Amino acid sequence: MLIRTRILLLVLTLFTFALGGGLAALMVIDDLQLAVEESQKSRQDLISIGKIRDLLLITTGEIDNLQSWKTTDRDRFRQQIDSCQHAILSLVDPEGNTSKDEQDAIEDLDRSVKNFERAVIHSLRYLEEGIQGRGQERTRNWLKDRLVPDFTAAVVQLEQLQQTRIGELELRARSAAEQVTYLLSILGSMMLLLCGSCFLLLQRWIISPLESLSTAAQQISNGQYGQKIPIPAGDEIGDLAREVEAMSSEIDSYQQRMIERERLAAVGEMTASVAHNLRNPLGSIRALAQGSLRSGDQEQISPSLRTIMETVDRADRWLKDLLQGLKPIQLDRKPLEDLSLHLDRIAAAVKGFSSKLEVELKLEISPSLPQLDLDLRRLEQVVLVLLNNAVEASSPGDTVILGASADQDEIHIEVRDEGSGMTEEIQSKLFTPYFTTKKGGLGLGLSLTQRIIHGHGGRIDVVSSPGQGTTMSIRIPLTRTAEDE
Repeated sequence: MLIRTRILLLVLTLFTFALGGGLAALMVIDDLQLAVEESQKSRQDLISIGKIRDLLLITTGEIDNLQSWKTTDRDRFRQQIDSCQHAILSLVDPEGNTSKDEQDAIEDLDRSVKNFERAVIHSLRYLEEGIQGRGQERTRNWLKDRLVPDFTAAVVQLEQLQQTRIGELELRARSAAEQVTYLLSILGSMMLLLCGSCFLLLQRWIISPLESLSTAAQQISNGQYGQKIPIPAGDEIGDLAREVEAMSSEIDSYQQRMIERERLAAVGEMTASVAHNLRNPLGSIRALAQGSLRSGDQEQISPSLRTIMETVDRADRWLKDLLQGLKPIQLDRKPLEDLSLHLDRIAAAVKGFSSKLEVELKLEISPSLPQLDLDLRRLEQVVLVLLNNAVEASSPGDTVILGASADQDEIHIEVRDEGSGMTEEIQSKLFTPYFTTKKGGLGLGLSLTQRIIHGHGGRIDVVSSPGQGTTMSIRIPLTRTAEDE
């Protein structure tokens, strides 16, 4: 499955979960809000019932002074009755959510108020008709026997109903609040779990493969070609890994072809050099042999034969060097624990030569270099070549430094001198077989050195500039790769 498809499914899962959790939370919060609003209305209704009761009690207390009422008193009475009726109407839920018991109690209270209003109006009419005692007595008795008990019972019932409703709504609100808390806890835990799962999946799908690609790129930059990248195919990064592997194989193949071409070109140059170097010794051998044949003096023949042998030996050495430069490097790698000690011994072997040229040889070798597999004889050959070149490039009084250290992945060996340095043109040809700036040299030392280090899976670098000296740096990995084995 492609990575973009996986990420799309992951995003859809997160979105679905967030949407479902959000809708559930909104439903619970809406229920909580509704319970709070209904509770507030019930409290307001309870306050309104108290006001109705207070107004009725105040009004009934004024009935004894009914004969002294003036127009303003009558207007105030009507306003109080209107206030009671408006308050009673406010108790009715316009959406029809009022319970039957509550509706019956409201109707009883409304009926009591209307009866009270009619009783007072009749009493006032009796007063106007001159039936003062009869009207007051009748109204007083009716209030005492019927009205007060009726509206008191209705008010008490409404208060009880509202208090019961408030209790139920508070319980409902607490339950909704607990549900919100529980739901948010569940959502938070699930989001943490999903985020952790997303991180692990992204780590597996993207980060780890990219780290493997980065490691492979570093290996390729270090000259370790043909490595297999442990990323399965089937997605974009897997396809990229296969492309990188193919590129690495192509680079390795191309490099091998280039090395072979350089070797063939070097053989051509070397052949001309050998032909030139052998022509003169062979001519000398022929001349000495002819002279010896013409001369019968034994004392003259012996020096000639000795010269012939020396000339033949010199030509033989040239041919051996030629063959050495053409043969592939064969390494005998074995575990080595005391690399520091061997580097000290190599430096000691060069000190006589450096002292003769008045060049100081200093060591900066870490005493605790880790164990690694290498061909000790070949490594000694490499270090000797670098040290001898550094000493020969130095002037009397200069210093040559041999350093060695290690990190988690590699061994570092450096040879630094204070000589005249090299131009970029010379550096570009430095490891070419048979290229040399020394008089009488064959130019095979550094070429063999590079091949030996590459055979160990490492690399050799040069940093130099005219008048600034030269640093030759060797890096050898601590672990052997499949290509090295």
